[in-house]
Amino acid sequence: MHLLLLYLQYLKYLQNLLTGNLGTSILTGAPIIQVIAVNLPWTVFLISTSLTISFVVGVVLGIVIAYRRGGILDNSLSLIGIVMNAIPNYIVGLIFLIIFGLYVKVFPIGGAYDPSLRPGFNWPFIQSVLAHAFVPMLTYIVTSMWGWMLSMRASTISVLGQDYIVAAEARGLPKSRIALTYAGRNAILPLFTSFVIQLGYMFGGAIFIENIFRYPGIGYMLNMAISGRDYSLAQGCFLLVIIAVVIGNYIADLIYSKL
Repeated sequence: MHLLLLYLQYLKYLQNLLTGNLGTSILTGAPIIQVIAVNLPWTVFLISTSLTISFVVGVVLGIVIAYRRGGILDNSLSLIGIVMNAIPNYIVGLIFLIIFGLYVKVFPIGGAYDPSLRPGFNWPFIQSVLAHAFVPMLTYIVTSMWGWMLSMRASTISVLGQDYIVAAEARGLPKSRIALTYAGRNAILPLFTSFVIQLGYMFGGAIFIENIFRYPGIGYMLNMAISGRDYSLAQGCFLLVIIAVVIGNYIADLIYSKL
């Protein structure tokens, strides 16, 4: 009898899921789909911007040190990258919180915008959003760019040994063209796949960073749900991440074939 009730409960959940009904949050009393819709744009803005910047900076640095492998720049950045890649992002977040919260009081700490402002498409509100997002973005970029750099360095070095690179150098082509057109375009393919997949994980938010800076994204909401034992809300967040990662993998496969 209990087993039958579990099956019926699961079928009811699937039926509600198809209609967009994820239940009601215990903490807020609002529909879960509504809670996610309110917090999701902040996470998408914060993580997508930070991830794109860290990817571009990491890829460029990876190509540069790969061409100058064995030199001072390569050894220095590689050492820094290995050390920084091993430091958890919440440690860097706490350091930035102390620096920008106590000493360099240029950017506001906490929240997504000034509560005294009315949300809208106006410059004071946009300026407040950018100012509040600067330190969390900086934390994410500083902690993630080194992984892209080290991966791009290894991928570029493996490509530089190919015959078409040697042929391009024998033709006397400029090093900048060889680096970007010949080596870079081929070396970036595995990283681009990882980048698209990371965009799927983006919908889970950066839990530690969002909580340190009290940034109202999905990660902050997920931590509140787990701490408050709001299992329905936590399940809704995990479901969002699963769907996003599956779609991200599918898009990565499609784009990879075109590239």
